[in-house]
Amino acid sequence: MNTLKEPGSVADGQELPDGWDKHQGPQIQTNIETNCKTACIEVLGHGEYRYTFSKPLDEYEQIEGLNTEFNSELTHRVTLELKPTNIVANATLVNTHFDFIPGLDRAAEADETRNLVDLQKSCIRCHNDDYEHAWAPKLSLHGGKRIEIENCVVCHTSYSGDPETGATIDFGSMLHKIHKGDYFMIGYGGNAHDYSEITFPADSKSCQSCHIEGETAPAQSDNFYFHRQEACLSCHEKFAAPEWDGTARGLFHSEQFPQYVEGDCAACHADDSNSMGAAKFHLNKELTLTSAKEAYNFSVANGVYDADLQTLTFNISYSGRDGLAPHEDEALNALNVQVVENQHNDFADVWKMTRGDLTATHKMINLADANGIESGEFSVTAIDGGYQYTVNLNDIEYTNGALMSHLNICASRDTQAAIACSEEHILATLTTDAAAFSAIGDLAMPRFKSASESACQACHDDSIDLSFHTRTSCGSCHMPDSKEQPLSLTDGSCVSCHKGQALHAVADGAFKGSRVGLENSLDYKVMIHTLHANKRTKVNSNRNETITFTKHYGDCGSCHEKGQLTLEHTAALPAVLNQGENGSDDIREYSPIAAACGSCHTKDSFGAHVEANGGVFGAPLGSYTGSESCATCHAEGNSFGVDTVHPVNYK
Repeated sequence: MNTLKEPGSVADGQELPDGWDKHQGPQIQTNIETNCKTACIEVLGHGEYRYTFSKPLDEYEQIEGLNTEFNSELTHRVTLELKPTNIVANATLVNTHFDFIPGLDRAAEADETRNLVDLQKSCIRCHNDDYEHAWAPKLSLHGGKRIEIENCVVCHTSYSGDPETGATIDFGSMLHKIHKGDYFMIGYGGNAHDYSEITFPADSKSCQSCHIEGETAPAQSDNFYFHRQEACLSCHEKFAAPEWDGTARGLFHSEQFPQYVEGDCAACHADDSNSMGAAKFHLNKELTLTSAKEAYNFSVANGVYDADLQTLTFNISYSGRDGLAPHEDEALNALNVQVVENQHNDFADVWKMTRGDLTATHKMINLADANGIESGEFSVTAIDGGYQYTVNLNDIEYTNGALMSHLNICASRDTQAAIACSEEHILATLTTDAAAFSAIGDLAMPRFKSASESACQACHDDSIDLSFHTRTSCGSCHMPDSKEQPLSLTDGSCVSCHKGQALHAVADGAFKGSRVGLENSLDYKVMIHTLHANKRTKVNSNRNETITFTKHYGDCGSCHEKGQLTLEHTAALPAVLNQGENGSDDIREYSPIAAACGSCHTKDSFGAHVEANGGVFGAPLGSYTGSESCATCHAEGNSFGVDTVHPVNYK
């Protein structure tokens, strides 16, 4: 049931981008049969009904240039959406579909239909499916009635468009553009839908962020291997020359694509020589990184610090390329072990860090650098299943701490294997769980883990843009020459710098960076909460700190696992420091639990509640004594626990 839609009026008072209507014109759109209402429904029994379309399928009108004639041998789909009433509190939203072949009088088999993406595994791993919550962002469209991909694609066909703007509403192309923050259209009621502010948390060029394959994936999960005009143009259209004719053929069959010039048809059109078609190029990076990481494995055990010798000794279980030790393997850019002081079980006071120098509390050792052995920085001995390292820690002031490690592997995009770093390569980074160290005779205690790494990677995958730091000290983690430097977000690597004390402090105790207000703090727990809740008010010169979070920011289960929010010993951590309203010498304190909660709870009454229960909220420097009692009521599992008062949905 297709119709040719003419451009309609646009609602007043909306902000419309320049040139929004330059492609305005009639567009084909799929429609829903609504003319016969209940007359087409027959009651067969209790809870059983039959719907009969108003006329035979071969009598529906055809649109010139589009062949949708009824063919009983093809697969057909019928969809249903149902919500009994909006006034019944427990009404269940239903989306369902049925694929069938009329000529065979049977349901279609999996390989006879078209299902490319699994909603739960691909979309809901990052988006929210709490459909009953009143204001949480949720993946339901068109008045909150449509939630299933199989239903969406029935209307969002490859030939459908928006008449007011000329934008395609083909499902694949539209989603590509939306996730890139490059889509604008006029929807129902003449209302504008502008997605230019969308932020995508993973690598937008990685097809497998959404197109997930595997044994349990839909039968057509690898269909993205094969070219389709609308999907291809959703990314590549920006490369078109001014004289482009608007077709995929006209774009890709041109001098700017060397594969076409060289006659390499299989670069796009899959054949026996390249069964992946264009996906060979789209997935090259992902496959290269995965292959390189699969060739290595390592883990770090707890270490022992000898105060007399000022040495730290720890073991690494390791397997790599050709039986080589890390310092012997030319394909290793680094095996970095970050040695960090640990106080209060939450790392050292960052107040010690002078601007541009983290050496007061941090030491980074590259165990893949043979020069470190020659210079005496560390020694290595082969042991069963790996290596024992002894590191010289001269003149340090701490005897216990944490060890966070990652392995950087040079990989060739041509061979999709590890390659000498002197050759052209990309970096694959492999991480492992954090370890701890302590003085001889003491017990090494790894830092508690208060967030889920798998929850982070559900949205961020293995890539997150940390390239905005240019300081040498920060660059050891943030790699300013790389926009995709995957490090563990929850092993303590980030918290070791981004913690309650002043990250942007200098030796004289004054703040730098003009980060006024708790909402702009660089303390890790505050920073992550305020980013995901979109509460930050500062805009850096090179980075906007506004993101679009696709879940309910009050759902602690989005990032935390059950058992991680007991708040045990949290009150004993140092207060979070931040700049007040009266200049860089105005240093304010926030007790540690209250600082995290205050990321979202911004009403004035919240501060009074905190102070009435032993905490501080914006108090002068030196006010907090460790007496915050928030956990008494609000620890996970308690009467007013965070998992009770928030809409927590643990996965």
